[in-house]
Amino acid sequence: MDLAKSLFSSRDHVGYVGREDHERKISAALADDDPEDMIDAIRGLNIADELLPAPGGPFSALTPSMVPQDIMAKLAQPESEGHGGGLPDYRFDEFGFCVEEEDGPEQSSNKLLADAFVEDDQHRLQWEFYSKEINFSDGEGKLEKTDKLQKMVKDGVPHSLRPQVWMHLCGANKKRASTEITYHEIVRASSDDGLVTSKQIEKDLVQILPNNVCFSHPTSTGVPRLRRILRALAWLYPDIGYCQGTGMIAASLLLLMEEEDAFWIMCTTVEDLLPASYYSSTLIGIQADQKVLRSLISTYLPGIDQVLNAHDIELSLITMHWFLTLYANVVHENFTKDLGSLLLGWFFGPIQDHLGHVEN
Repeated sequence: MDLAKSLFSSRDHVGYVGREDHERKISAALADDDPEDMIDAIRGLNIADELLPAPGGPFSALTPSMVPQDIMAKLAQPESEGHGGGLPDYRFDEFGFCVEEEDGPEQSSNKLLADAFVEDDQHRLQWEFYSKEINFSDGEGKLEKTDKLQKMVKDGVPHSLRPQVWMHLCGANKKRASTEITYHEIVRASSDDGLVTSKQIEKDLVQILPNNVCFSHPTSTGVPRLRRILRALAWLYPDIGYCQGTGMIAASLLLLMEEEDAFWIMCTTVEDLLPASYYSSTLIGIQADQKVLRSLISTYLPGIDQVLNAHDIELSLITMHWFLTLYANVVHENFTKDLGSLLLGWFFGPIQDHLGHVEN
């Protein structure tokens, strides 16, 4: 992470203060001004006069600039016209995941839940009042981890406030404010199609979330955003390069927030939230977590431990990818969004408390 260490100006721990080559790296990487259309795409500004989904309907939980306008236009047609308009034989849920019409909801779809995904106004008002109370608008601060905040996060973060809350919870807003290089400068510096990592990323872009309309086709709304984030991460962390696990996390974030916010949360996750070497070629960090998990199960979930031992099951073969993707590949987005609040907050007491709930 030497490159990242030299670019990020302030760190809370030892080892991230080398900046001798900072100016040279920036000037070498950046030659021309960013095109305005790229900057607008990164910031999600080009959404004026576009069709917006109905509350609780298809795509209604997506960040507005990710809504697929071509499909929205077809859905807006009268039913008699829509049959000839090229619509597929499936519908979409609030997050853009495909739900087969003839087979019913997929097991991973939030349509298995009784209620449509609609934000609770009272819940949002509580968070808005709290945000004013703690000066939430301060872009460079990090939320103080109080008992009140802990309870509020456990009760759930309003969907429309999720990007703002998550940025403050994990400190990504502080990282962005204290870093001298901007996201679009990193995007420009990492835009070389000839890099090995760029070729690897290109192969995976439409395979990361193939059942989501935002990532299922090379022209889907989320694909160029995901490409830029993954290339930026590979450029910023050359010792990590490209890891498929980061692709799944980044794609899930892009469903909920704009591209630049997703990038800084990814940086914070890699550097500050996860153990060292989590996404390195050796995967030492995640292997250590697998051993910790196995030990915790043995201590706090003896029934499960007995079953694993009786059938000689190697738990890491099942759980390693869960950890690599922070569970984004095994639970639906409707659950991932709440799990993400807990993971990004990372201050909710001893893990055995939560394992106890699982055992019961």
